[in-house]
Amino acid sequence: MLAVALAPTVRTTAADNFFVQGTLRDVFTNVPLVNACVSLGPPTGCAAATDVNGYYRIDLPAITTPEYSMTWSKEGYQPGYSGKFTVNGSMTFTNWLFPGAGTCPRVSASQTVYLPNITKTLGGPTGFQTPFIVQNVSKGTITTLTLDFYRFSDGSLVTTKQVCAVRPGTSFALVPNNEADLPDDTQFAVVVNAWQAPVVAVVNEHAGIGDRAEAASYVGASSGATSVFLPNITKRFFGYVTPFIIQNLGTSTTVATASFTSFDGTRTATLQRTIPPGRSQFVNPNVEPFLVDGTQYAVTVTSAQPVSVVVNTQNDAPDVAAPVFYATNGLTTGTATLYAPYAVKGVPGVGKGVSTVVVQNLATTAVTATLELTPLGGGAKTSFTGPSLAVGASWAFDPRYTNGDTKQPFCGTAPTTGCLPNGEYSLIASGPARSQLAAVVNVIGDVTAAGYTALSAPTGTSYLPNVTKTLGGNTGWTTPLVLQSATATSVTVSWYRFSDGSLVTTQMLTFVAGTAQRIDPRDLVALPDGTQFSVVAVGNDGTLAGIVTELNFMGGDGAMFYEGFAR
Repeated sequence: MLAVALAPTVRTTAADNFFVQGTLRDVFTNVPLVNACVSLGPPTGCAAATDVNGYYRIDLPAITTPEYSMTWSKEGYQPGYSGKFTVNGSMTFTNWLFPGAGTCPRVSASQTVYLPNITKTLGGPTGFQTPFIVQNVSKGTITTLTLDFYRFSDGSLVTTKQVCAVRPGTSFALVPNNEADLPDDTQFAVVVNAWQAPVVAVVNEHAGIGDRAEAASYVGASSGATSVFLPNITKRFFGYVTPFIIQNLGTSTTVATASFTSFDGTRTATLQRTIPPGRSQFVNPNVEPFLVDGTQYAVTVTSAQPVSVVVNTQNDAPDVAAPVFYATNGLTTGTATLYAPYAVKGVPGVGKGVSTVVVQNLATTAVTATLELTPLGGGAKTSFTGPSLAVGASWAFDPRYTNGDTKQPFCGTAPTTGCLPNGEYSLIASGPARSQLAAVVNVIGDVTAAGYTALSAPTGTSYLPNVTKTLGGNTGWTTPLVLQSATATSVTVSWYRFSDGSLVTTQMLTFVAGTAQRIDPRDLVALPDGTQFSVVAVGNDGTLAGIVTELNFMGGDGAMFYEGFAR
């Protein structure tokens, strides 16, 4: 058997030196196999960073044939403890590691996440601001971050921020309004580089105070597409307008083209935006003269470089008594089956009301879609079949009307054929095999609005970067999860505290496959009040999908939803 050892090591007594260097050797021949390096960097500002849990990552340069792999297999490590490596997944050895002198070679980012729309006091002191949260989704690797902020108006790099240690499963949060080096009343595109481990990110958009408070949420993109689909873009449609932001995820400047087709197919239009790499540009339908008031459009954004798009849906003119606002991500891929953990009809309350669903056909041929709704926790399913959808066309389903069709009779309170009973549901949208469907779910109440994108594929793990319990007081932000089982009947939910990354509690939940459950942090006595968490949900025997419903009870539009990250 091949036996290997890490040598030489440079020992030091400096407790804050978290670099280890050495050479991996065959202990019988003493032939160097590969340089090894354990590091908390980059960025360079983290050279003296310390971490009480001592997580490390082994960074390796390219290895020539025969290939040898070396991974750190312990989740916790303190200097002087024994570590275990795996070579080619089968042969193992154990060696002692010690803090070393010097620095490690820098490597390419493990993951890049793009945030198209980040703001600081945009529109004034109570204007739009966008705190964002980045979660480490590795299973045992610490990571460092760099955050690049590019100004919308001229594309200039305003600042780069460094984050030295984000542990596995835990999250880092940044509030632009608290950052002195960011100018006020400014809009930014942000690029997040994670250097040792993959990450995901969610952005919370806020504006106003009291009864005029608004909130929305969207998720960062780790990859873009040369075609992005926006199922529901409006211009002064019952007061709603949907400005959207396009970010260039490519390596060179690109021209992004937005093609508009009205829902009835009678009106079309196009516009273009020139966008340098990493930067963003916006489109405001209300100021575009070629778009018609009171009209809904399906939009496709195309570009030679990959792009990501965020849609902000707003009804917040100064004369609106109860302004509302929600955000969704542009759709890049379709699938034959979509999962939406939460939909509602006729249930009052914050983050409730009625859910309209917009399904878009991303395929190259016409398709007919079906919606299947199941009460939360299980029960009788109700199904609806939509019209034939042309290429790129959208179907808007409104459960207040018979068969979800606004041209048919309004549903009353008594059970009627073709009418969905009042209640809370999970949703599955599906089409024939090889269909390419995408969908957004809008949850509209009397004074709140929220929206999210239906998930295209359930997976074994869902990462939820920002979950809170009474943050800001009893009426502050509380964020129930809604987990939808595709095939899982057993789910483990782990809750990590933001402030120290500690695992606060773990739940074991039982599901009936095909149903969904709401998990409210206020029901968990093990979770402290006024606290922010990152959460990981694992299907122990199958797959699941998840969303977070972010709610507050302080007045105004205190509701925003975001999708969990499938891994």
